[in-house]
Amino acid sequence: MLNADYKIKPWLKVGVTANFANYTSKMISDGSGGTSYVSMIATVFTLAPYIADTYSPSALPKPMEALIANGFTLLRNPNGDYYSCMGTMEQVHPMVAIRTADKKNTGNSLMGTLYGNFTPFKNFTFTTRLGYRIANDNTYVHNNLYYGSASASNKDRNGVTRTNTSTNYYQWENFANYNATLAEKHNLSAMLGMSYSQSDITYVSAGVDKIAKDDNLYADVNFPAGDAVKSVNGINNIYRKLSYFGRLSYDYKNRYIAQFSMRADAADSSILPENNRWGYFPSASLGWTISNEEFFKNHNNTPITFLKLRGSWGQNGSTSNLSGYKYSNALITNAAGYSFSSNQFIYTTSAQPSQLYNPDLKWETSEQLNIGVDLRAFNDRFTFGMDWYNKKTKDLIVSNIIIPFEAGNSAAPMNAGNVENKGFEFELGWKDNIRDFNYSISANLATLKNEVTYLDPHVSGGRIEGSTTMASNGSFSAFEEGYPVWYFRGYQVDHLDEKGNPVFRDNDKNGVIDASDKAMIGKPMPDFTYGVTLTANYKNFDLLVFGNGSVGNDVFMSYSYNHIFYPLKEIYDQRWTPDGSTNRKYARPQLTNADKYGLSDAYIFDGSYFRIKQIQLGYTFPKKLIKHALLENVRVYASLDNFFLFTKYPGLDPEVSSTSTSGMGVDYGNYPTTKKVVFGLSVTF
Repeated sequence: MLNADYKIKPWLKVGVTANFANYTSKMISDGSGGTSYVSMIATVFTLAPYIADTYSPSALPKPMEALIANGFTLLRNPNGDYYSCMGTMEQVHPMVAIRTADKKNTGNSLMGTLYGNFTPFKNFTFTTRLGYRIANDNTYVHNNLYYGSASASNKDRNGVTRTNTSTNYYQWENFANYNATLAEKHNLSAMLGMSYSQSDITYVSAGVDKIAKDDNLYADVNFPAGDAVKSVNGINNIYRKLSYFGRLSYDYKNRYIAQFSMRADAADSSILPENNRWGYFPSASLGWTISNEEFFKNHNNTPITFLKLRGSWGQNGSTSNLSGYKYSNALITNAAGYSFSSNQFIYTTSAQPSQLYNPDLKWETSEQLNIGVDLRAFNDRFTFGMDWYNKKTKDLIVSNIIIPFEAGNSAAPMNAGNVENKGFEFELGWKDNIRDFNYSISANLATLKNEVTYLDPHVSGGRIEGSTTMASNGSFSAFEEGYPVWYFRGYQVDHLDEKGNPVFRDNDKNGVIDASDKAMIGKPMPDFTYGVTLTANYKNFDLLVFGNGSVGNDVFMSYSYNHIFYPLKEIYDQRWTPDGSTNRKYARPQLTNADKYGLSDAYIFDGSYFRIKQIQLGYTFPKKLIKHALLENVRVYASLDNFFLFTKYPGLDPEVSSTSTSGMGVDYGNYPTTKKVVFGLSVTF
């Protein structure tokens, strides 16, 4: 890592930062043979607890013997015993899931900045800055032969795939700042600049679906089997963005503050059509520092040392959901059979539009209004801040658009929705010292009310279904007008009958339980989030404690339909039993309606939590002990990270994550937050 600044002339300063990384990682499989795994932990939770873990070769169940006889590869542990594949409902043994493929990832990256500051005359500075990221990433995947379940197996296609992704990203910024004070009362500041960025990503993949010999020596694309299917894929994406921006600020005696800014962004031609490439986003803010007023200073008996009122309004744009000419009707080729005469049937290649053209697609815009107050009192020992915010996102870019079947094609994305987020944010702090003991405590809290305020009626069914589904019962989540963003939508369990079967609520009263009976069963967004930080110093010792949490959010346990076999203690303890009790929460084990039951409020849990993120204790050596070693500062510390969690959620971790926005609050069996014990040494020369 390099970080250096050089003052070449009194009017010229240049600098450079650079960070090089080289990495190699051995990865576990994310699935093959028709299935995928978020984590190996998820596969553990899908196993029925009454099924054996392994079987010795001399005591194999008949179904496993039949699989071997039919040519399937059953994997073994180091002792030679076979991992079980006797589960129901497509359960896969975790150790089998891990070994479905051998994966390796290698690469390197170089990123940093080069900059120069020019000050040709007083109060004026011109800055030019070039940021860059150059990366090369390689992935190797060798699919192993195995049998996990009926839908997760690989009998003979032990192929190999190699992929390479090279990335070249550059951003060049140029901006000028001017500051001036007039008559010692009027402070002016102006900034004007531009930015140009380019991202060049090249992806190449080569593979064979079967190698000549099931041996690691032959596990490469150079050794295909005679009947192997070879594949080569590649794509090169280049995206550019041009921006101009400016800001003008004014304050009078540090009492009245006003600021206005404007930016204009041009998206790449592959992102938006030419007539809508430019987006214009203004913002403005006002502030009044009441504590600097003469009438306030004359009240010497007030404990308040600082008081400020402020407000701001602004817009920003996004095209993050777009890529690759999604607005256009680019031509694609398609081969299909057609009879040109009564006795002739041939395959022919034709060209057709990939989708219907949308010339009106434009920037997605977020507009936010903030009103706040900042206060300090008791010689700045007490601090308080409050903000009210209202953020409205309009012209959401949506893809699920209904068009008539006779159009013979699909629709391009369109701007079709609005979302509103509003609430309050509070900050509170206190700091003081008692002789050699210094301490501070601060807390923050933010409320949130989230709602989809508009969705174009052309959107499929007036509702966008989430991208992740459960068997034949549809998606976990939905985006719909009048509801929170990506709320959980599913079946409602009214009660358990005398046999322990779930009785679902028939919301449309037609006597049939189907998709029309689905309703809102939870929401991933919290009502409020909060955090607490405590610091303390006594002589050379220092202590830091930090924690955060949320209240009011739900978590949907998406792998739950396999929980009918009670692998979790929470579900086992609240299971229905044959003694006739119907006041338990979870139904008896069954395959009938398992998908509906899994997609129900039976597996919606309160995701509220508080986690102590860090407890760190440090000691700084006295200067007199280290000065002879030519050291400026030496500190040792020990830290407990993510060790303490307080929650009612029965899963591994209520802080679930997803790569999809529609998967917010969905527990796919993600790995829990890692607990760490850290010992460190910090030395300053």
